[in-house]
Amino acid sequence: MRYRATILTPTLVGDGQALSPIDYMVWKDHVNVLNQEKIFALMAKRPVFENYLTQLRKAEKFDFQNWGGLAQSAALRRIPFESPAYSPIWDRAFARDLFIPTFLQGAQGHYLPGSAIRGAIRTALIHQKWTEQGPKLFEIWQRQFRDERGYRYAAQAEESVAMGQRGQDRLRAIAVSDSQPVPAESFRVYLTRTAKLVKKGDAFGVDWKPAPTFAEMAVPGTLFEGPWKDRPLTRQSLTNRTVSMAANLWAAHQLKLQKQYAERSGLPILNQILTELEKRLEAIEGSNRGCLLQIGWGGGFSTKAALGDTTDNAYRDVLKRMPFYASALATGLPFPKTRRVVYLENTPAALPGWIHLEWIGA
Repeated sequence: MRYRATILTPTLVGDGQALSPIDYMVWKDHVNVLNQEKIFALMAKRPVFENYLTQLRKAEKFDFQNWGGLAQSAALRRIPFESPAYSPIWDRAFARDLFIPTFLQGAQGHYLPGSAIRGAIRTALIHQKWTEQGPKLFEIWQRQFRDERGYRYAAQAEESVAMGQRGQDRLRAIAVSDSQPVPAESFRVYLTRTAKLVKKGDAFGVDWKPAPTFAEMAVPGTLFEGPWKDRPLTRQSLTNRTVSMAANLWAAHQLKLQKQYAERSGLPILNQILTELEKRLEAIEGSNRGCLLQIGWGGGFSTKAALGDTTDNAYRDVLKRMPFYASALATGLPFPKTRRVVYLENTPAALPGWIHLEWIGA
């Protein structure tokens, strides 16, 4: 059996690396990744070589006026900006904000790791189990926090109950392999910014954190395909239907919360795209054609925490005991206040990482 993951919104599953501003040049609305080995071979016996090495050591960005020819003759890759409007934004930005996270790449090209899909499925399965427990779960956590070390191990035992102890984890029942590589043309460099929800009079509004950032992301419509194998090794074996039900329940929960955020912050295009995702989810559930998942970079708290709805007072009381969240919750504003938003055609439009996962040959 195989899986197919269709990219619905720009998606980055990173390799932990980022292009620094001296690893590339921007030319003709493209990020031209420089082939330093080729450059060294070309310049090794030329008098300009020392000047080039000085540029590498001292400069924050390349001096395009002197070295722009390298973007034409010594580029490993040329990744287009999603919109030509981003070139002047890049020119004005500080070098510290121009590190570009890159999509995972192997010897044969870019691919989607199976671990990204497994991680999202795991969160969905835990959400399903914890939702069944209801308020009882918060009572358990409150008791744990009476121990001063409780927050360090928060939810660890409950996750084991939901997924099984080591050696009997429910996810052992499926093996999700890495996808086949996809063409380099499937990627663009997108502009992203962080939206922060603020109170403006009697209503809410949004402030943008000042620095825009750029990221290499797979474009909507890209298809990643790879092997999917069922391994009934546990007592509670997983089926495709079981995975779909849990993932779609989690997706519906996330989309509801994200739409509330979009409406409060006054971002109409974001609200429109989330509405389209909701309609797609309804169609998928009606036809039993897989599930929606949010994977990869930029999802934030809402995608990583298996209980994303922080309006419940009992849940907020638990989170307040964690120093990392206490100050944000003290404001009384909806939590989390921020979202990473991807721009489309220089307009804030989408949340990253939404995919449609389905099975081929099931």
